[in-house]
Amino acid sequence: MNIFNRACTNLAADQGLAVSGSQEYYSGHEPATAIAESKLFRNIKGIIFDFDGTIFDNALFPFYLISAYPPDVIRIWKERLIRRQFAGCDYNSTEEYEQAFFNAFAKISISSPARIRYWYFNRYVPRMARTLKKHFKPRPGAVELFKRFDTGSTDKLKIAVYSDYPSLKDRLEALGIYPGADVFLYGPESFGAQKPAAQPFRIIAKDLGVAPEEVLVIGDREDTDGLGAFHAGMHFFCLETGRKRYHRLDPNRSPPAPQEPHGPSLVMYAGVWDDLVKALTENFFPDKTNSNTRLVK
Repeated sequence: MNIFNRACTNLAADQGLAVSGSQEYYSGHEPATAIAESKLFRNIKGIIFDFDGTIFDNALFPFYLISAYPPDVIRIWKERLIRRQFAGCDYNSTEEYEQAFFNAFAKISISSPARIRYWYFNRYVPRMARTLKKHFKPRPGAVELFKRFDTGSTDKLKIAVYSDYPSLKDRLEALGIYPGADVFLYGPESFGAQKPAAQPFRIIAKDLGVAPEEVLVIGDREDTDGLGAFHAGMHFFCLETGRKRYHRLDPNRSPPAPQEPHGPSLVMYAGVWDDLVKALTENFFPDKTNSNTRLVK
């Protein structure tokens, strides 16, 4: 049982997706065409993509990041510890958020906030981009998908990417994805907050010019992307990425407590990346020569 009090099951698997309360129940095999014809994209006018773990598989990212400069292993561990402590915090000010974050980080690092800030923005974050460029590739079809978003070939959909770390544009480009002006990019520095705080999600919806209930959040973590979407009144697609394996490698990926609130009006879906890309393509970039392609009305 998860934060939404129902199964979060791969739609491409035989078990299907079960939802409780007033929600619908999907059972049996659900291929991409079934996803495309379900409620997944109905009345959706904006999509917020998570970055880390969603647009690329980040299972080995900590390993490669540490391998790039092993002396920083303890500092990287402490950064992740502080980030976990700040999860859900919303200072409503980038300056206040960074001051609190780096003060806390410096305290456990026995260093000054100025030195920690310098290391973070001038060493750590740039190293992330270099690590991505050297060892990682975007998920299949991601580059082509974002090219379609950039061309403005659909006026039905607004796109944003919301990452847990700053310098998102540099990290996207490290993967070979070059978002244009039509794709909105956000990080914690954009709001002075961390997921799953709800206000950043609402601000993104406002920037996209859509209502929160018209937004679908696509992410690989229920405790950050999913819970943030829930509190903002948005829909959530849980990307199936083998998170049980990630939980063993990274304690920060522990699933949320069962007592987290759930709402009967929230519709959550789950599925694999390939099916998601196919469903997006069929709904928002249909092949006009294919008479069998249907859009969700």
